[in-house]
Amino acid sequence: MSMFRRFCAVTVTALALILVAAPGASAHPVPQHRGGHHSAPQRSYVALGDSFAAGTGAAPATDACGRSNLAYPRLLAKAARLKLTTLACAGATMTDVATKQLPSVSPSARYVTVQAGGNDIGFTQVFGLCAQQDNDDQCAAAVAQSTAYMNSTFTGQASALFAAVRQIAPQARIVVVGYPRLFSGKDCSPLVDYSAKEQRLMNGAIDLLNTRLSQAAASVGARFANPTRSFKNHAWCARLPWITGPENPVAFHPNALGQVLGYLPTVASKFF
Repeated sequence: MSMFRRFCAVTVTALALILVAAPGASAHPVPQHRGGHHSAPQRSYVALGDSFAAGTGAAPATDACGRSNLAYPRLLAKAARLKLTTLACAGATMTDVATKQLPSVSPSARYVTVQAGGNDIGFTQVFGLCAQQDNDDQCAAAVAQSTAYMNSTFTGQASALFAAVRQIAPQARIVVVGYPRLFSGKDCSPLVDYSAKEQRLMNGAIDLLNTRLSQAAASVGARFANPTRSFKNHAWCARLPWITGPENPVAFHPNALGQVLGYLPTVASKFF
């Protein structure tokens, strides 16, 4: 089976799991493809990062790190027949990736994805503050603080992390993964009060985060997978959202469609 056909098969399988999964059902691994007798040795793939890379919120969690079977690393590994080691964990910062995940990366790894930075700039805290009613000024101040950090030491810290990945796995293809815009300009939940101005500010911060991650990736010869275009018209409150809302226990994360139709093709395009 060609790479393209395997990719399509895995995507269809993942979509089927989304359609048949009942709320609260336990997660099950995507069935393994049974090939012929003459299979090549599996190449190794290591997934590093935070909850977005863990697939938190896309399907029921399989462990304490919030990893799910619809995370894009699992789908990529299935499509390409790679031996996956997923170390991504909800809440991870760049320091966490460097100290808790990176030591488990094998020098023989052929592929590595790294997705981190959202927790470093305070995604969760900013979203919580901006959700309050009549709070535009405080929201703007919080976003400005995150922006100031991204315009100062953030890029250097990200570059150091990616360089450390390169040093440990010198032969690996490294793909740094960015973040989608989460807001559509609409607020469709009574639980929060995000004004259009606040949403523009937060989307702008995400755009800047992607710019800085892309720059850091380029500094070590890594590829950058930017999901902005893939997620266009699919933010929270869009007609077909690929982002979970505040009613979800895991708010403002890629849902199943976001992982399968948003992240999977975006990362795959830089993977091979």
